[in-house]
Amino acid sequence: MPGDEIKHPTPAEAFEQATKHAALLRALFLHPRYKYLQPPTADFIKPDTEQTPMALFFVADFVQRTYIECVIPFLPAGATRKCKAIANPWAWSDPNYKWEWEWDAETSTLKDADGNVKEFPRLPEKVAFEKQSDIVTRGFMTRKIVLENGTDPKARLLAGGQTFDFGEEAERLVKETYPW
Repeated sequence: MPGDEIKHPTPAEAFEQATKHAALLRALFLHPRYKYLQPPTADFIKPDTEQTPMALFFVADFVQRTYIECVIPFLPAGATRKCKAIANPWAWSDPNYKWEWEWDAETSTLKDADGNVKEFPRLPEKVAFEKQSDIVTRGFMTRKIVLENGTDPKARLLAGGQTFDFGEEAERLVKETYPW
């Protein structure tokens, strides 16, 4: 979301927003301390909430909800299952997963293997504003927890009362995804 104005993103802005969120989700869900009850697949994950630190579990879930509820609606239907750059962490990590769509940065379009352009939806203005506003507020909260849980008691409370080091990659990606 460039600038100070909250508005409907262009296809390029929507794709960039999705790419940043997908990278952040990879950093969180593939973090070495995030544990699973069974090996995750592109279609199914079962977190081990007893072994995964609460702060990591909470932030990963929170960012995933932000992605699903606020970012994906600006993308063509099925995009997160067909384009690797915006895929879930487990499909992204699967070397056998078949990707059908690619982002063409030159034309700011998402294209299938035959070169057909995939249309981005245009949400009603009010809905777009609400989703973009939610990205800002949820991003602010995510930044607070990830970047300040070691120094701010309120951020630590949001992280379950314990400090947690999310690591340099997650911290960098939080700053890139939510630059405000």
